[in-house]
Amino acid sequence: MFQVGAACYESASAAAAAQASTQGGSIVIHGGAAFVVSVDSVADDSITYALNPVAGGAATVLVAPFTPQPCGLLTYADGLDLGWKVAAVWVGVWAIRFFLTRQFEGGLHGNA
Repeated sequence: MFQVGAACYESASAAAAAQASTQGGSIVIHGGAAFVVSVDSVADDSITYALNPVAGGAATVLVAPFTPQPCGLLTYADGLDLGWKVAAVWVGVWAIRFFLTRQFEGGLHGNA
């Protein structure tokens, strides 16, 4: 599983396609000229863009390396594990409070 933004994808090429789709259609300024970005092809390790001049002319092809990132989103198992840890902390705090309250009640009322 690979992550792009807030979504995870099954394959590296699907993640690359998702990343490329965020750039396609945008306009960039380079060297004082405006270019429209289009996606030519997507591979597991690279994205090929074509920069088409707004004023007309030959397109410039750019091959950008792409390194897919492993999915780091929380899963159900992660949430369950975290939930049990939070519950354990609450039980621990309650137990400490309970025993301290009993200790001070016995000592303050002369029940030694």
